[in-house]
Amino acid sequence: MVLAKIKRKAAVATAVAVSGMTLAAISPASASAAAEAVPSCVKTVVIPEVFGNMGVEITNDCGNAQRVKATFQVASPSGPQPECHALQPGQEVTQWVRPAAPFNTFLGLVSC
Repeated sequence: MVLAKIKRKAAVATAVAVSGMTLAAISPASASAAAEAVPSCVKTVVIPEVFGNMGVEITNDCGNAQRVKATFQVASPSGPQPECHALQPGQEVTQWVRPAAPFNTFLGLVSC
C-alpha cells in the first residue's frame, strides 16, 4: 500500500513536470521571440553582473533604424525592466536588469 502511494505520487510529479515543460516549450513568448528576431547587424555584448544588475550593450550597425528589446531568462520586478529601444544607425544603448535568479541568462533580442 505504501509502495503504491509512492508510485502514484511519483507519477503525478512526473506528469506535472512534463506538462510544465510542454507549456514552456510552446509558450507564446518564445514563439513570438523566434518570429520577431532582429537582423544580425544589431550587435550585443553581455556585461556581467555589476552592483546587482546585469547589462547588455546593444549597437545598431545596420544601415537603417531598428527597434529592439533585450530578453532575459528572469528579471526581478524590483529592478530595471527590459525596454524597447529605437536605435538609429550607429547608435548604442545599454539595457540593465536585476537578475531574479543567481544565473540569469540573456536570451537575445526581439523586434518591438
